[in-house]
Amino acid sequence: MKKKYSLKGILLPLFFLTSIIGISQSVGDITFIAFNTDGDKDFAIVALANITPNSTIYFTDDETNGSGGFIGSEGIITWSSGSETIAAGTVVLFTDVDHNANLNFGASIGSITRTGAFGLSGNKDGIIAYIGTDATTPTTYLAAIQIGNANSELGPFDGDGITLTSTGLTIGTTIVVIDNVASPDGGKYAESRSNKTAFSEYLTSISDTTKWTTVSSSGDGETLVPFSQEAFTTDTTVWTGGTNAVWNLAENWDNGIPTSSSLTTIPNVATSPIISSGTTAFAGNITIDASEILTINSANSLTVSGVLIITGALTINSGGSLLLNGTSSGNLTYNVNVNNTDWHLVSSPIVGEQYDDAWNTTNSITVSGTLLNDAVSTYNNTTSTGGTWDYFQTGAAATTFNQGQGYSLKRTEAGNYGFIGVFPTSDIQLSITQGFGALNNWNLVGNPFPSYIKVSELIAANRTNLTNTHEFVYVWDGTNYTALNGTDYIHPGQGFFVNAANSNANNFAIAQSLQSHQTGITFYKETVNPTIKVFITAKNNTQKFTEIRYIENTTKELDPGFDAGTFTAQSTNFSVFSHLVSNSEGIDFMLQSLPKDDYENTIIPIGFNAVSGKEITFSIKHQSLPDGLMVFIEDRTKNNITRVDESNSEYKITLDSDNNGIGRLYLRTSTTDLRKEFYTDDYNTRINMYMTAKRTLRITGIKSSNANITLYNILGEKILNRSFSSSSIIDLELPSTIRAGIYLVKLETKKGNTHKKLFIQ
Repeated sequence: MKKKYSLKGILLPLFFLTSIIGISQSVGDITFIAFNTDGDKDFAIVALANITPNSTIYFTDDETNGSGGFIGSEGIITWSSGSETIAAGTVVLFTDVDHNANLNFGASIGSITRTGAFGLSGNKDGIIAYIGTDATTPTTYLAAIQIGNANSELGPFDGDGITLTSTGLTIGTTIVVIDNVASPDGGKYAESRSNKTAFSEYLTSISDTTKWTTVSSSGDGETLVPFSQEAFTTDTTVWTGGTNAVWNLAENWDNGIPTSSSLTTIPNVATSPIISSGTTAFAGNITIDASEILTINSANSLTVSGVLIITGALTINSGGSLLLNGTSSGNLTYNVNVNNTDWHLVSSPIVGEQYDDAWNTTNSITVSGTLLNDAVSTYNNTTSTGGTWDYFQTGAAATTFNQGQGYSLKRTEAGNYGFIGVFPTSDIQLSITQGFGALNNWNLVGNPFPSYIKVSELIAANRTNLTNTHEFVYVWDGTNYTALNGTDYIHPGQGFFVNAANSNANNFAIAQSLQSHQTGITFYKETVNPTIKVFITAKNNTQKFTEIRYIENTTKELDPGFDAGTFTAQSTNFSVFSHLVSNSEGIDFMLQSLPKDDYENTIIPIGFNAVSGKEITFSIKHQSLPDGLMVFIEDRTKNNITRVDESNSEYKITLDSDNNGIGRLYLRTSTTDLRKEFYTDDYNTRINMYMTAKRTLRITGIKSSNANITLYNILGEKILNRSFSSSSIIDLELPSTIRAGIYLVKLETKKGNTHKKLFIQ
């Protein structure tokens, strides 16, 4: 919309169509409260009446043609409001709208699409909001904003045509004119959002330029982004506590239970409010007066649409959550509860808490040489010997918990870690690294918010910077590291590991938009799925496990986000894992996902690490497998097969040499008893060939006394030929004379032949 508005002309009766097509939005039901014309373009609106579920509202920077349509020279943003009613007073942000490939292209509520060249300029530009039978057929114009210079002789739109003719919109209410500076690069409404008795009264206030903060053309509109999501309110309700401490009881308020648009006050009265019993509480703006306390118990939540002012106290107990769309002042307390004296991975869910000797008085302290290590430590992946823990030293200066960083903490007894500080109101941008020599890619990070984060959404936002074999978050459950994804959620205060694919700056983002409320989520949440867990147990009862899940639409090859590489930031001298059934590259997996439709033909390599002389036992736990499906462990060294899915069944061996890797054990599933058909299976299903290093070729799964390996280049020329007395694993060091490139490996044995293409570096 490079030519701008004139109100010359006659208004046409477009609005009777509203009742015909059943659309509920009317003139003035929304208005514009912010814009940015610098960098990626942004704007914001406020709903001044409820927006019904699944509404569609259009925004265009085009010009009307005076007869009910548009010129067609600009673009259109189509906004779908979502499945929930959007309450009056709610602010909706539209970010990076000038290009749908932008990183933050979208709306804070609902979703948007973009057609045409939608963009914003500070020089006589603007936006019109409307509803219609489709994007190009408006039936009701809702609001408009003019951005740019005025001309006192020709009116506020500089005589630029008939762009708002026949819209029914009016300067001073439904048309906001921002012309107090030349070619403004940004602006936002900056006055009170809680001083009106009716939402319609805000129209006049919002259209008053003196109530806006604007950035001139010599400034930068991006400095105003993100815009405040503080709600607009018209009703007030005050806590009385007249009956009891229950938040969600009308008798405890002077004007009813707060809603998402209520101006809520909690004064200092005899009975303090507690959000409990599975309550999902709401408030528009909320003020907690001095000497008063609001408590949010575990599995309960509060959403504040606007401003949170804490003069007294706000305490959230472990598992409770708080979402804030506006601004916050004053300290709150989040208690992260741990139920034992083990080490725990923890992250501060607020901003500003410090740890020092006083904070650590309830923590375990261990002696290391002449130094006292307090049980607060950070993970360091930059040492040449692998990852190390850096401990806080007794007597050291107070240190602030970093937002989004994970810490390993240990208490002397079960209880709470109390984090006191302000609510985090910004996205978190971290730099995760591949560490020393790119050998250790593990980074300890954490949930920086007093609310939940869905793992799959966090992974999706950072996928390009995570190793594709490890697209999970890894949490410590007190005994083992567990890989979370899918429908899992990260608890407030939860620390976790991620595996970096690069060391780029600011390559791991935790956005505010990922926050949500959840109930029934434990501190170490693990989704229950149809599974087989394979356990390895030492004689001293040390136990580890690897997991197989059967999931629709997965494959026998690598499925990023479904197959989780083993957590290797800790010692793996006693461990169990699997390798991919097909196209293995030698990666150990703690979780492998497989298709549900090929149980009979799926043979899973199971690897383990254990020292010579150790007696070890293999067992499984299974869930939701098809009726009649049996599970077996095949031992290729002892040449036997054992059924392990029956009650109290297990497979026990004593090692006469160290075992490190795969090649000996395989997990098999079948509806027939494989013990009776053990020697009739397909030879090639067990053979894996891959590079374990730039010049080391590993071959596993051979079942023959002798083997011959031939290497061919892409021209078919024989480059290398070796014969071996076969074992379960062959490691072939390739000579330096073999150049980098693609080669064909042919393996010949008495049991059969197989081949594979490999890239040699």
